[in-house]
Amino acid sequence: MAGSIALSSIAALHAGSGLVAAAVPDGILETVAGFSPAIMTIPLPDARGAVSAEAWSAVQPRLAQQSAIGCGPGLTTGQGTVRLVEGLLSGRPAPLVLDADALNVIAQEDWLSRSDLWHAANEGKADQPAMVWTPHPGELARLTGVSPGDVDGQLDAAGELAKQTGAVIVVKGGPTKVVSCDDRGSSATVWTNSSGNPGMATAGCGDVLTGVITSLLGQGLGAVDAARLGVWWHGVAGDRAAAATSMIGITSVDLLHHLAAVPA
Repeated sequence: MAGSIALSSIAALHAGSGLVAAAVPDGILETVAGFSPAIMTIPLPDARGAVSAEAWSAVQPRLAQQSAIGCGPGLTTGQGTVRLVEGLLSGRPAPLVLDADALNVIAQEDWLSRSDLWHAANEGKADQPAMVWTPHPGELARLTGVSPGDVDGQLDAAGELAKQTGAVIVVKGGPTKVVSCDDRGSSATVWTNSSGNPGMATAGCGDVLTGVITSLLGQGLGAVDAARLGVWWHGVAGDRAAAATSMIGITSVDLLHHLAAVPA
């Protein structure tokens, strides 16, 4: 899904990142680059338009140069993605945002049962790079087994997920909630976002949010602050887009146009 990663990359640029590189299968590299001349591209080994099993070895040497990494939008859940996400979780080379198919892979592979991936959180260590997960209710249901219709249950499950993994969990919805645990992992705190509107429940808006939060992590914010500010900023851009056109008619591209104006 070339549009997903392009939306995330352009959003990161509008949120203040000086350089943004999109690591994509070679077969869609020109498509992604064509969305904006400001996006740099990193070609990855291709398997029918998705990343191949060799993609991790190809991208790994580049990761230490990055201030933050976003992973998930548009990836699909094949073996190339499985290896990529596993490598990121095992090595944690930089602050990390996981969304979409990165989260689906964690659920698909039952990795929440793998203590080796979460040992730093389980041991109360706070020295690993920050990590933010941004599931919508369906993705959170795949991770936790709690139905999207059980709003309170999903928040409780997000708190347990934050304790287990050490990640800040952004539960997207109306309104979006940010869930985190203290350094001891003993209690969860929930923040409710005050911006945004129902018109943002449209394709690609979540990809834009991934780019914004990744950018803020790369600029040095901690996971909680990057998640809270990113969610609010994303929502304000959506509110301004709705005011400029209509709530029913806004798209994720409209959010991109309004992101850069929000700090002013």
